[in-house]
Amino acid sequence: MLDVHPPHQTAHTWRDFFIHIATISVGLLIAIGLEQSVEAIHHHHQREDLELQMHTESEQNLDLVGAQITFTTQRRDYLNACVRALQAATPSGSQLVVTLPVNNVYFPAKSQGLLISPSRGTWTVAQAAGTVALLPPEKAKVYARLDLTADFERLAEMETSRTAALLAVARLQNHAATADGHPLRLTQAQADDLLHAFGTAREATIDFHFRLVVLQGALEAVVANVDTLQQMYPYQIRAIAREGAQAAASRARDLSNPAPQP
Repeated sequence: MLDVHPPHQTAHTWRDFFIHIATISVGLLIAIGLEQSVEAIHHHHQREDLELQMHTESEQNLDLVGAQITFTTQRRDYLNACVRALQAATPSGSQLVVTLPVNNVYFPAKSQGLLISPSRGTWTVAQAAGTVALLPPEKAKVYARLDLTADFERLAEMETSRTAALLAVARLQNHAATADGHPLRLTQAQADDLLHAFGTAREATIDFHFRLVVLQGALEAVVANVDTLQQMYPYQIRAIAREGAQAAASRARDLSNPAPQP
């Protein structure tokens, strides 16, 4: 609070009056300047703290996303193999004989059987508290794009879970809940139904995998402390290119190892 005291002596001349006015004005300006300086320093610390929290959270999320990418890669390859096996089913009388490949998909070692979604708490809290306004506009756009990318990943993850549940139901309804690696005898309708369920789950997994890769690139950009979207995009492009090279290698392995015939 600013406390302005009246002069102790009465101003007898205009000169005294203007001296008092000038003294009060200078005092007010000094007080306001000090207050603004303290506030600016406080905002600077708040902005630095927000950027540090975003950096730390992004580093932690990179580990989570890396584990999810490993999981979706394995699940995508397994579902691809199942689709190929169903497409290559052998007729036997009025039925088809198909042997689904063994499911070797596993959760990351430290996940305790769960896929932990990346955290978005820091940005959410910053928006609620209004500290986002303390960031330079271009930096805020980087974090906003990261949050948007994480939202796309979340939606893809939910769709993957939904199609996985539908696939499980389809296997039960079509008497295909037998452990993988054992021959199944299915009608054409059952095989078609399973092929659709496996294909739908595969497409959802592929999309989820892609969203994870894009998010991984965005997280790598934030960890590298980029300041603009133009600096962020190359990280995402490199992540997509890296994934493309790995997917090409996986397809080459698949071609050299065709699904076994029953």
